[in-house]
This record gives sequence, C-alpha cells and structure tokens, in this order.
Amino acid sequence: MNVLVLNSGSSSLKFQLIATDPDRIARDTDERLVRGEVEGIGGDTTCAIRKKDGLPESLKAPMKDLEAALEFVIGGIASERSGLQEVRGPADIHAVGHRVVHGGERFSESVVVSDEVLKGIEQCSDLAPLHNPENLKGILAVRKLLGEEVPQVAVFDTAFHHSLPERAYVYAIPYELYQRHRIRRYGFHGTSHRYVMHRYQVLGKVTTEKTHVVTLHLGNGCSVAAIRGGHPVDTSMGMTPLEGLVMGTRSGDVDPAIISVIGEKEGLSAREVDSLLNARSGLLGVSGTTNDMRGLQAEARDDD
Repeated sequence: MNVLVLNSGSSSLKFQLIATDPDRIARDTDERLVRGEVEGIGGDTTCAIRKKDGLPESLKAPMKDLEAALEFVIGGIASERSGLQEVRGPADIHAVGHRVVHGGERFSESVVVSDEVLKGIEQCSDLAPLHNPENLKGILAVRKLLGEEVPQVAVFDTAFHHSLPERAYVYAIPYELYQRHRIRRYGFHGTSHRYVMHRYQVLGKVTTEKTHVVTLHLGNGCSVAAIRGGHPVDTSMGMTPLEGLVMGTRSGDVDPAIISVIGEKEGLSAREVDSLLNARSGLLGVSGTTNDMRGLQAEARDDD
C-alpha cells in the first residue's frame, strides 16, 4: 500500500509517499517513492520534490492556501507526469498519515481520524495555537480531495512522552492550576525521539527493557529526551515547544520574569511577547541576521 505522510503548517507543507505493508515494516524495507516540501503558501510558493531516483525538481505555482497546496501535491503525485509506476491516480494513495503537534493528555498513541478525534484535536488547539489548527486544515483538505473513505491517521508529537512520570511533568506552581487547566510538561518531537530509540535498538540489537539512552532532536527546533527501559522519563520541551534548548527562532529557557519585563519595557502584550520568544529569538535573535546555522557558520568563517 502507498501511504501519504503529511506535516501541514501555516505557510509550508512537507510530504512523503511511502510504499509499505506489515511485512515491509517487519523487515524494515519500506520504500520512499517521493518526498518534498511546499514553502511560501499564500505568497511566492515553491515546491521542492525529490523522487526515488534521487533527482531533485523545483516548481513554482500559485497556491493561495493549504488546500490548494495539497491539491497541487496530490495532483502531481497521482498523475502520469510524476513517473511513479506505483501511482497511476488518486486511488493509488491508500492511506494518509498526519503529524499532529499536540494531543494533550487525551491522545497517548496514534489514532484513526474520526469526527470525535477531530474534536479532540481542536480541543487541544489552545495548547498549540500555531500548529493544531493547521494540522486540522490538512486533515479536512485531504477528506475533501480524496474522500472520507480513505483512512487517515493522526500521529501526535506528544504521544511518545505520555509515560513521563509525574515528577517530570508537573511544574512547581500551585497544583490546582494543573488540575484545572492541565498546565504541565507534555514534551514534543516524540516521533523523532521514538525513531532514534528504535534505530538504536535495531542497530545495537538491544531489547526495549535494556534501552537506556539520551536522544537528541536538533534542527530549527531542538529537544532532548532521557529514556529508561524504552520509556521517556524526562524531556526538555514543556507545555509548548518553546521550553528547553535554544532553537532557530525560539528562545528556549529564560527567566520567567523576563516576560513581564519585556512587555513593560517594550509596551507589548503577553501574546506579543510570546510571539517574540517563538519567532524572533533563538539563533535569529542572538545573531540579528539568520536562524540558519549554515549561514552563521559562513559568517564566522568570513570573520576569521
């Protein structure tokens, strides 16, 4: 079967088409047929595609929103011009998997999407207002483009960390705030940490019970997880992906008092300070030029 894997954002869409089945999964012989990324949705949109033959291709086309981007991607994959022998039309896309950032305390594992699941994802949107609404748009757009009979699965970034012990996820704030509002550490990048743990087990021939590792997810977003016996016992990200390590545009850990100081000194609301810490801080904020480590390394070499 061919599974389309999607990571939907407000202005970007990452995608892969994977040929897989239970036997292939067991033998670790899944085949990636195509992957790519759409950037600049709603503006100057570009689509970078790399097929299984390894040849990259870059396309430009107007895409006003996420649905238009998905229509472009699915139409391109499921057409004769794609050159993919495995996909002759939309009917050859047999299932769709979605990365969903926040599952709260409700979703402890991946689930088949239903109307009830959609409501649950929406209810978690206040915990990830920049991400969950876009993930929902992706699911609804696929329903419209491929039909409700095509199964969709939501894979939650927070699910892997669901087994965190209470001592790791409870903040040192009045406990009733956790009870009333579920203010706690959830952890993120769970799909990445789970995969790294799995590869360690496969390559090292290590059983789950003897899997004691520290895993790192390093990119524009960064996090660390401590795993004991195959289960996470601590992680660096918190209630939102803002906590933890310095990232591309996120500040990571700061003194909580800084939030009110910035608001007072700069005349910003709490929401505006939150946006500043998420989108204008980290490597971008410190360097004043870019959040791209490659660009910063090039600048450092020029300075030398």
